[in-house]
Amino acid sequence: MSEVSPFWRRVRELMREIAVELYMQDHHHLDIFNTPEEADLREGGYLDRARPIALRKIQGEAPRFKTIKEMREDD
Repeated sequence: MSEVSPFWRRVRELMREIAVELYMQDHHHLDIFNTPEEADLREGGYLDRARPIALRKIQGEAPRFKTIKEMREDD
């Protein structure tokens, strides 16, 4: 089993947060304040909508990750 990189772990965390926000915005008129299940987010397409938003946010966060070529040059 391979380990998930910190980058993708952060992307998934942020995707879930954004997907929940999008879900809540769409369902606020129902006065339902329960956190949606993962299945609800997938079925409604909220995770798919959240992915590009999360990637753009992370791209602007903290230091840029090095490419493999850059890491080899450092050695």
